[in-house]
Amino acid sequence: MKLICPVCASPLQRVNKEAVCKNNHHFDYAKSGYLNLLVSNKKIHGDDAAMVKARTAFLESGGYAFLRNRLAELSEGSQVLADLGCGEGYYTAAMQAPERYGFDLSRDALKHAAKKDKEGYYTVASIFRLPLADESCDTVLTCFAPHAKEEIFRILKPGGRFIFVTPGERHLFEMKEVLYEHPYENKPEELDTELQLISAEKIREIMHCNNEQFRNLFMLTPYVWSTGEADKMRLYDTPALGITAEFIIRVYQKNV
Repeated sequence: MKLICPVCASPLQRVNKEAVCKNNHHFDYAKSGYLNLLVSNKKIHGDDAAMVKARTAFLESGGYAFLRNRLAELSEGSQVLADLGCGEGYYTAAMQAPERYGFDLSRDALKHAAKKDKEGYYTVASIFRLPLADESCDTVLTCFAPHAKEEIFRILKPGGRFIFVTPGERHLFEMKEVLYEHPYENKPEELDTELQLISAEKIREIMHCNNEQFRNLFMLTPYVWSTGEADKMRLYDTPALGITAEFIIRVYQKNV
């Protein structure tokens, strides 16, 4: 296990239902199997139970299975992999690495992840303060989460790879056509990194969603927070919709 104590940075070992370091700092495992290593006086919450339920229902319907399969291919040969912002562990569990770590702020999401993927290590922690040892991972995945530049560089081994997934320009465009009078394409995100870009690709499929599926899909998006009730109802009243799923996958390497 590559997890370290968030207090003193000493290696953690599992002892019964706790993770313990040599300095006698103790952290409890939840009944579902995840570990809480978030050390903060602030009240920090990830996605709530309703959002987790909606996202899980959509992902398990297979809408993003083609992305999951491609990421599994890209992870082949990995030994230790960290998924930053792993959510319910949908992508984490599919990765071809015998030692897999998933980090998220949502206890509800990690509860689901730990129950579904018994072999993964799922931990409540900020991706900007990861409880992982230096140069402990040969692969890091960030899928629809912020780029934790310094932490990614720190935990990657020399020669290790960083897989970064962002929405493509036309991702969910048909949904936006229903929601907004003037829909817009996504702007590709530029990445500030010291890592070397070794590959980039765009993958796309058209999802044929019924009403329940795209309602759940809507709950995955940032639009759920910024869309007015009248626009939401227009979407909810749509019986079915063909929606573009488009992703940009970039792979970087640490060459030091």
